[in-house]
Amino acid sequence: MSQFPYTVAPGPLGEFLEKLKNIGVPDKIDYAYLGQIGFTSSNHRPFVPILKHIELLDGKGVPTDRYRKGLRGGESGKAIVAEGIRNGYSKLFSTYPDAATRPTTELTTFVKANSDLGDKALRSAVSTFQTVCKFGNFGAPAPEIAEEEHEKPKGNHKRVESGSGTSGAVTINVNLALSVDATSDPAVYDAFFAAMAKHLKVLDGGSANPA
Repeated sequence: MSQFPYTVAPGPLGEFLEKLKNIGVPDKIDYAYLGQIGFTSSNHRPFVPILKHIELLDGKGVPTDRYRKGLRGGESGKAIVAEGIRNGYSKLFSTYPDAATRPTTELTTFVKANSDLGDKALRSAVSTFQTVCKFGNFGAPAPEIAEEEHEKPKGNHKRVESGSGTSGAVTINVNLALSVDATSDPAVYDAFFAAMAKHLKVLDGGSANPA
């Protein structure tokens, strides 16, 4: 993805972002979705990669937490949007920390020096940047966005604790999660528990084959 994505329709881009603030969050934003909410021109298609560039959409076009908590978070959410813009235009902001308020001439000079865009595309790239910046608050710290919780792996868990006293003893607690298919035959359960007892005895320092 270009570090300076652009649309030749920055005005409608602003209208699009404003509209997204006030309608339901879609499962995905793609070209079909643009048409569904009234943005049918081919000039509107770059809106999707632009939103990906500033982290409002993930690589598949799915709205991110920055979209939900930032773009749709009112005034307090603008700092979250600003952080996504900084990340997308990191090279620009590393040179100009106040890039969001820099004059058009300076922005144009920077983009020209760091891209191979022609004059028309160059102007559009700068206008696109200035348009998305209107939705960010660059003077306030962005609150942290909690990472999505992932399912914790199931299985055995082991805890090691330092023993007390001078012996340097170590206590190991092992939690086992075992299962057996449901059955009405009591012999199956008897065999299951007998085998479990045998192996637990080995763990406790006993012998697997007592005399």
